[in-house]
Order: sequence, then structure tokens, then C-alpha cells
Amino acid sequence: MKNFILSIMCLVFIPAFLQAQSVLPLKKISIFKNSTCMVSKEGNLKASNNLIELPVPGQALLGSYWLGSSKDNSIKSITFDIDTLQKSSKVQSVSQIFNANIGKQVVLTLAQYEKSEKTASGKILDFISESSLIKIKTDGGKFMFIPVSDIRYFEFTEDINSNVKKDSIVKMAKVRTEKSNDNIFLQEYYMQLGMNWIPSYFLKIINDKEARLEMKAIIENTAEDLTDVETEVVVGSPQLFFGTKLDPMTYAGITPATAANIYRNNDRFDNNMLSNAYQVQTVSRSTTSISDESGFVSTFETEGEKNNDLYYYNLGKINLPKNTKGAFPIFANTLNYKDKYEASIPDKVNYASYMYCDNSETLYEVFHSIEIKNSTSFPFTTASVMVITEKNQFLAQDRLTYTPAGSTTTIKLSKAIDVILKNTEEESTRVDNFKKIGKTNYSKILLKGSITIENLQKKNVTVDVTKNVTGTVSNGGNAVVKKQKVYGSANPYSDLKWEVNLGAGEKKTLNYEYEVLFIPSHY
Repeated sequence: MKNFILSIMCLVFIPAFLQAQSVLPLKKISIFKNSTCMVSKEGNLKASNNLIELPVPGQALLGSYWLGSSKDNSIKSITFDIDTLQKSSKVQSVSQIFNANIGKQVVLTLAQYEKSEKTASGKILDFISESSLIKIKTDGGKFMFIPVSDIRYFEFTEDINSNVKKDSIVKMAKVRTEKSNDNIFLQEYYMQLGMNWIPSYFLKIINDKEARLEMKAIIENTAEDLTDVETEVVVGSPQLFFGTKLDPMTYAGITPATAANIYRNNDRFDNNMLSNAYQVQTVSRSTTSISDESGFVSTFETEGEKNNDLYYYNLGKINLPKNTKGAFPIFANTLNYKDKYEASIPDKVNYASYMYCDNSETLYEVFHSIEIKNSTSFPFTTASVMVITEKNQFLAQDRLTYTPAGSTTTIKLSKAIDVILKNTEEESTRVDNFKKIGKTNYSKILLKGSITIENLQKKNVTVDVTKNVTGTVSNGGNAVVKKQKVYGSANPYSDLKWEVNLGAGEKKTLNYEYEVLFIPSHY
């Protein structure tokens, strides 16, 4: 005989695992970035006369649950009901251990008395869950009822059952077809909650022109057991007008009042989360200058296709049990990039509001970025990106935004400590009572501004400078000026944009002028 001893003090409870009992095998699953997925199932099922029973999903979204049959035996009706099934799961508690081993011999060591411990041994006859009492028939033929709380530890003298059977409430679809066949072909489609995929990127600089971009997808699965299931992850935001409201068949068997609460309490999901997919990996010889010993060399792509405004990455057949996560490579490509420096200068004066010009020189930050062109045949989806140098040094973590094939995107690296930018403005001229709009008299002021940029590096740089002002630009030099009218204001918003090329150690000055209408103060 095999002894089995368990101490209540150190009992490790094993999490229950409830095996999903899908009658129809999973054919395909499409995962979106808003925690929803499209499930496709199909197969031949045995029928009793012209009736089939199969479980329905518990989180199907409104209007998305559909069943179809072959054209020679169409579906006549589908009714939904609740059934009770016996489910076997791992024991989770001391009570379940005793309940699962009725009829087994056990030795119980009870709470310590004044002089010595007390034991009781015999066969388990019953476990009374309402009072947590164990009923045993002792070796001497007596019957004892022992509270679980009085047991310090216990010993089984034979192998025990580690599974317990419990009643499980399931919702069943009863499908009735036109004809009575032994086997009936069915297809099942539904959208449901419980799956999500999160993309991320890894960018490694190769040289001053090239970088290797790799993408992976993390799939979070709390919905379905995936065993050799065709899986695809989707880039894009499909319309979900009813959000995460549940389909009526999902809550079959509950009261209408509870159903109303479900509709009220389920908020609509946002569709602007991160996104992308897995691999059918095609490895080719790297053409980069990365060392052959590097772990990030190969290039590969996942098969995919664009359909309307969505892009589908086909991961092939994957295995991912319910309540687990998995990471899947999507692609790795060598792309061209260029260094980019950017600075945005706000309107610090806003003369129309404050009627005062601070002519002090102000230092503003310049950010170093890199611009990447998407030379692949598929889009980049919005996700985090980590950037390292060719010497494996960390550079940045930023957000790579959605980028269609053939377009460019910018990744911000850091503040540029060796590119200095300063801005100053001063009043030039003013005209009192310049213009009357309605019943209001406006005066006009001309403001002059200058921006100095100095490159302290030993290489040439290009800096994109944007200056925001509230007023009408009268002289922007070689800047590109965009003006936007403001409702209820006599002055527009104006943006001046320059692309400034600086040699090593070079310094340049940008000049501009703009006019502001204002109401003179009477104080």
C-alpha cells in the first residue's frame, strides 16, 4: 500500500481547470485589439432523429451568434435551454479531498489534547458539506462525525482520487433540422470577449542609414482552448455599434430584468488600442552588417492580406490553452531611416490676451528622432517600440504609430543636448484704433521674433522647427505658414514651419513678424 500524507497547514491547493467541451471543433479564430475575437467552428455531429444539442458560448456579442447547415438539410429551429453536466476538476480544498475519496481508509490526527495527540482511523462514509463534518466508520466498528476544523493532518493508506466531480450549469442550443439524418454538418460563427493581442516592436540600429525592425504579438487568451487552430490577428478598428452588449442566447435562462441590467452595465469598448500578429516564418540570409553571432539578424514576414480597411496576419495553426498568454513573431525587416531633430515653440506672448510682450530670451528643447520609411507590403500598427544602438546600448522606448505601406513614421529618441534653440520676441510698432469690428475698436501691434539654432555636434543635422503664434503672419521669411481661423476671435492661430540644415558647429537665426489685433485696456 502507498501512504499519502497531507498536512492542513501546508496543503497546496491546485487551481481548478475546467476543460471546454466544444462539440464543434474550432476551425479558425480572428483576434482583434479591442479584446474581442471572431470564432469559426464547423464539423459533422451525430443527431438523434433531427435534433442536435451543443453548448453555446457564454460571451457572444449581440447579433453575432449564427448557426448554419448544409443546403440539403436546413435548420428548422434553434431553442436555448440550461442543462446540468458533471464536470471533473482538480481538488481545491480539504473538503473536496474528503468528498472525492469516500470509501477510502484514512487516519486523522486531531487537535492536540493536554497530554497527547488523538487519532481516529477508519473508512470515510460521507462528507457533510453543510456542517463540514466527516463521517467515518472506525476500525472498531463505531461511527464518528469529526469537524474538519479539529483535524491537524491526515493520512491515506491507499491511492486517492485527485479529481472531484461537480455540477456545471451550461447553456445548450437545441438545433432541429428539416430532415432526420444520423450525421448533420453545422457551421458556427460568433464574436466574443476574452481574447486580445498586443503588438510591440524592437528596432536595432545597424549603421547611419539602416535599422532592423522586428515585431511580435502577445496573445492573451481567456476565451477558448486553441489546439492546432488557424489563427489570425487583425490590424484595424472594425465597427462595433453595440459594443460589448451580449446576445440574448448568451443569457438564456435569466430573468428579463437581469437581462436589462446586462445591457445597461456593458460599456462599449474603445477601438483605439495597440495592434498586430504572428508568423509563418520565412528566414533569409541577412544583408546587414550585424555580427553573425547576433541573435537579431534574420528577416522574415508573416503571410497576410488586406481586406477592406483591415489587415489580417495569418499565424497558421497555433496552440494556446485557455487562461494563458503567448508571444509570436510577426516580421523582421531591414529598413532605411534618417536622423531628424524637431522643436516646437509655443506662443509664449499671446498679446491679445495679456497685452504685454516678454522680450526675454527663452530656451526650448530640441528632440532627436529617427524617421523610418515603411518599405514592406503591409502596414505598421500602433505599438510600443524599443530602440537600441549598433553597440547594443539602450536608446529609447517610444510609440510607433500606424503607418501604411510606403509611408513614413517618426520615433522620438531623446532630448538633443547638443542642439541649442532659443526664441525671443519684441514689440515693433503699434497702431491705435486700427479697426472697428461691430461695435468694438481694435488696435494693432506688430511683433518681431527671432529663433537661433546652434549645432554643437561634429556632424550635419536637419532641424524641423514649428513656431505657434496668435495673430496674422506678415513676414515669415522662408517658413511655411498655415493659418486657422478661431471662432469669436479677431486673430487666427498661425503656425510657421522651417526645415533648417546646420553644418557641424554652425549657428543660424530665423526671423519672423506677425500682427495682433487687441482691445486696449482702459485701466
